[in-house]
Amino acid sequence: MNSDSWIGKFYQFGEAVMFLLYVNFLWVLFTLLGLIFFGLGPSTVAMFTVFRKWVMGEHGLNTTKLFWQTYKKEFIRSNCITWIVGIIGLMLLTNLQYFSLENPTLNIFFKALFIFITFLYFIMLIYLYPLYVHYQNSFKMYFKNALLIAIYQPIRTIYVLAACFTLYYLWATFPIFIFLFGGSLTSMVVMYITYITFAKIEYKQSLLEKKQEKEAQQLNRKEWSYE
Repeated sequence: MNSDSWIGKFYQFGEAVMFLLYVNFLWVLFTLLGLIFFGLGPSTVAMFTVFRKWVMGEHGLNTTKLFWQTYKKEFIRSNCITWIVGIIGLMLLTNLQYFSLENPTLNIFFKALFIFITFLYFIMLIYLYPLYVHYQNSFKMYFKNALLIAIYQPIRTIYVLAACFTLYYLWATFPIFIFLFGGSLTSMVVMYITYITFAKIEYKQSLLEKKQEKEAQQLNRKEWSYE
């Protein structure tokens, strides 16, 4: 079928919708399989892994097989990082709701501080799972790098935040879509934007390494010429 024709484009759109529906179904199913508490982490990591492959252009994969293999492989590790995220989020939420001081000035100051920390937590969380599926690293480095990228790549962070708020408006306006592809569409959009961000960072790092190598070679030549 000619993909340039309107029929071909409509067919591709239908395939994309079905793909999102199916991945969302797998995400919900495997989350329930782990009794939610043990299933949310590995199923979310598996979902991001699927969309990472999709963003990288690997569209002919067996989605179910990849999802199940990732779920099993990352079960313990992904649960650990998800529980850490959950505990931090619960602590921030509790402080925002119940923390109060008698001194009005200090109370406003600490409320503002907690709101700022919560915002940093949120933007860090956006990068956390994409980093987890894209790189092999320690938990400490995942959290550190997620926060650093969010801060030092402000334009890309604004892009992904705008996308998340747009999706939030969509879910609020049409709640039925949350059950159909709320998780899958959100993770696909986040993975797409963050993957481009990672690629740009890697490209800049490669240029910097080449520049450093060139400078080192020039320095060595000067040292040899002095001798």
